[in-house]
Amino acid sequence: MNIVIIGAGDIGLHLASIFSKVEYGVTLIDNNSDKLERASRDLDVAIKHGSATDWELLEELLELSPDFLIALTRNDEINLASCHIAKNLGYPQTIARVRSIKYLNTTRLNFERLFSTDHFISPEKLTADSIANMILIPGSIAIENFANGAVELRTIKIPPKWKKGGIPLKNRSALELPRQSMIGLVRRPGKRGEKPREWTKETILFPHGDDTIEVDDEVTFIGETDEIRKLHKMIGLHPKTPKSVVIVGGSLIGIYLAKTLLENNIRVRIIEKDFAKCTMLTEMLPHATVLLHDGTDYRLLQSERVGSTDVFVACTRNDEVNFLSACVAKDLGCENTIISLSDISYCPLVQNLGIKHAASPRLNATNRILSISREKTIASMVSMYNSQAEIMEVKVSMDSKIAGIPIHELGPQLPLDFLIVVIQSRGRVFIADGTRVLTPGDTVIVISHPKHINEIKKLF
Repeated sequence: MNIVIIGAGDIGLHLASIFSKVEYGVTLIDNNSDKLERASRDLDVAIKHGSATDWELLEELLELSPDFLIALTRNDEINLASCHIAKNLGYPQTIARVRSIKYLNTTRLNFERLFSTDHFISPEKLTADSIANMILIPGSIAIENFANGAVELRTIKIPPKWKKGGIPLKNRSALELPRQSMIGLVRRPGKRGEKPREWTKETILFPHGDDTIEVDDEVTFIGETDEIRKLHKMIGLHPKTPKSVVIVGGSLIGIYLAKTLLENNIRVRIIEKDFAKCTMLTEMLPHATVLLHDGTDYRLLQSERVGSTDVFVACTRNDEVNFLSACVAKDLGCENTIISLSDISYCPLVQNLGIKHAASPRLNATNRILSISREKTIASMVSMYNSQAEIMEVKVSMDSKIAGIPIHELGPQLPLDFLIVVIQSRGRVFIADGTRVLTPGDTVIVISHPKHINEIKKLF
């Protein structure tokens, strides 16, 4: 597959890195030669210096037979113009990054059709939705739906009350987990060692029968939606829906998040230090309380009783500010702190500083684009833990090499970091135990290391 990416920013570079690792042909366009030079040094991609709206440059690249053009600059209008030009030149599919709320409002105009763009991607909206899920469904770190809603993925942190550590996963009856569910992934956090400043690295497990679930593990369950929704009670979590949320930052993420929370009757206070933004927020969100102040000011957060708020969210466009304000809120007594994180290299700090959750616009946008780009062979895909694991929804074709073979016979031939977890067949959902047989037309959900993507396509 050949991909043209316009914009060598954070999202563009991250996406180019992932595509190049699976041996896709990637051409990166930007008008900043310094960015392109760094990209060529660090990534296995072709580079082109030029404008996103240079139709002659886009026409020249048609010789590569590109499957997608993805416009990811920070300017909506440039992205839309680029996709419009590309589509009229004959590019099969186009994806545009959009930030402005007006382009996502389809009550009067369909902007995707107007600008000849197949897909709009809003990293800020995707991130706000991710944070909203964390707030509205307490105890869940991530939630995704597959098979048209029949199958749900949910990642939950195992609480200190968990008394079944050490019990192998193959002993399902002792673990008392929901019947139509399976554990697909475990993130085991690093721990402080015996020596000063010693810290063991986190571990990503593709769990098998002899593995166990321990306190503080982040465990990804997947299975029938109704069964997955019983998990919190069975694990010992009894979360209450929050009534009040403090948001630091009048960014797009903050605006989208506040809108969702207000629609769910949750009280919202927004702290923003820019006067013009505060004026805009007051007009856009009349039912929210807007405070003109610095969100890292200890005395302000103390006077606003942030320690007693249910959830504190820091989503400015500055990672360092987000970390600092969340740490202040935690010090004041707020246990449920969430930050947005642009630079994913900071992810290890989230755990070390005791911040409960982090959501990344870069990762959310990348996941959505990956899902779109592979939808011909893979219906949908979610990337987790900085692309160390990918969860894919795959159709079994008539020519599949594994159709008609029981899963227990396939096991020895499959890598350890590859799991078949759920099968949807003729409208019914089944956990992929060893007795199941895949048949053409089934939808199969697999969890795998990204290096096996091409193998998955060949198998199914």
